[in-house]
Amino acid sequence: MTENLDTPENVPAHTPAAPVQADTGGFLSAREILEQPTLIIEVVDVPEWKGKVRLKHLSAKERDDFETSMVTMGRNGKQKLNNANFRARLVQMAAVNEDGTNLFTRHDIRTLGDLPAAGLQRVFNKINEMSAFTEDDLKDLTEDLDENQGDDSSSA
Repeated sequence: MTENLDTPENVPAHTPAAPVQADTGGFLSAREILEQPTLIIEVVDVPEWKGKVRLKHLSAKERDDFETSMVTMGRNGKQKLNNANFRARLVQMAAVNEDGTNLFTRHDIRTLGDLPAAGLQRVFNKINEMSAFTEDDLKDLTEDLDENQGDDSSSA
């Protein structure tokens, strides 16, 4: 049995006080921000797959990379939405092993996309929640494409 020696009755009266820190009003320093954990893993239960999957929170760069992958250049030089297998692509980026390495490779994306939609959607939704993706983000992306295409078509 382990005793908690930090209880008030076990701490001598002459214990020095903790160092006084200036009140920062809750603001973080650059160092405190940059020292944030970069690998945060959550587990999602996927009854459709009869098990659980580990998912990592996407970094800002990974999220940007995913959003960039949603846009391609058409033959006419105009940007167009690339939503082919986008759920499977996002799951491939975020599903990880216990040590944080990717569970799937890019070669698995097509196979993931061929899975029944319910399980993949459940995992996709959890990734969206964890990485602060919203439906408005996708709408903004497609609206930007529509605006760019509209600007190009009016030049005569």
